[in-house]
Amino acid sequence: MIDIRERIKIAGKKITPEYFDTLLSACIELNENKNLSFFELLTAVAFLAFSQNKADWTILEVGLGGRLDSTNVIEKSELTIITPISMDHEEFLGNTLRKITLEKAGILKPRSKVILAKQEKMALKALKERAKILDCTTITQNEDFKVEVMESSLLFSESKKTIFLPKPRLEGSHQVENAGVAIAALRELGCSAKYLGDAMQKVCWPGRLQKIWQGDLSPSTLGFEAELFIDGGHNPSAGNAIANWIQKLNPSTFFLILGMMKNKDLEGFLKPLRSSIHKLIAVKIPEEINAQETETIVQTSNKLQIPSKSAISIEMALHDIKSEHSILPKRILITGSLYLVGQYLKQNSS
Repeated sequence: MIDIRERIKIAGKKITPEYFDTLLSACIELNENKNLSFFELLTAVAFLAFSQNKADWTILEVGLGGRLDSTNVIEKSELTIITPISMDHEEFLGNTLRKITLEKAGILKPRSKVILAKQEKMALKALKERAKILDCTTITQNEDFKVEVMESSLLFSESKKTIFLPKPRLEGSHQVENAGVAIAALRELGCSAKYLGDAMQKVCWPGRLQKIWQGDLSPSTLGFEAELFIDGGHNPSAGNAIANWIQKLNPSTFFLILGMMKNKDLEGFLKPLRSSIHKLIAVKIPEEINAQETETIVQTSNKLQIPSKSAISIEMALHDIKSEHSILPKRILITGSLYLVGQYLKQNSS
């Protein structure tokens, strides 16, 4: 979100700038001026880094995901995890949920183990069909394992065993489902139950309903009281997850500072949120040529009967919220794109 090296970590730490430059130069030289996309080059840099550093495990996250993804050159994976699939990247993956699912299923390898997170019925059916063709062993959320919250504990159940753990230290009920998938993966890879509690309490996921406590663009520094969160969600399923999170919080005057890319489903993202938003302030994502214009965001918001206006920057949007009178406590979410969240984090730490 701030530094490209966030994408390549070894033992949880970013590689050094010098090492990154060395790897990058080597990959560019070896490529000999052939056509290469940005993500393909970065994937090659990551693979070169990983090949030079011995590790117990390598965790690869796909880019757009699936069959033609640059990361999909691994012939045999120990475990494949497919997280919830929704409409996204339609221009590359297809314009129906089934088409997108079949593209995502392209990472499945013959006779491999696959963990399937909670899915829509159509997506789950397509994934299981493909897994059966490839003779994969599937481990499915809410069939082979499930997770639920009971008071302050997380209950993870599989076959005849139930594990009691602390709740994950992340905002939003969707993170409980995510934790279930992560725990299932760790269990499948032989992780002892005694380490899972630490994982739940130490987990950190920047840019995902991350609460901001301080910094140059924090409410306290700008001279007013408000809770401020940032989230990189940008599709309808993210809109639903954020709406569920809002509904479980104490009452507040809720402000949304929104910036999105032009290829995202703006209306689909906003629909689940419209009843919760006191005011939306549209901003254009800095330094992104495909950022959505604020006028378009405001027009779409007004169509959904969400009170809205635009601001020339995140800072000015925060000043607008500062000047708003409110009886209830103010709560702010900056969202719509990881690019926007990255820009906020950069400006907040300057």
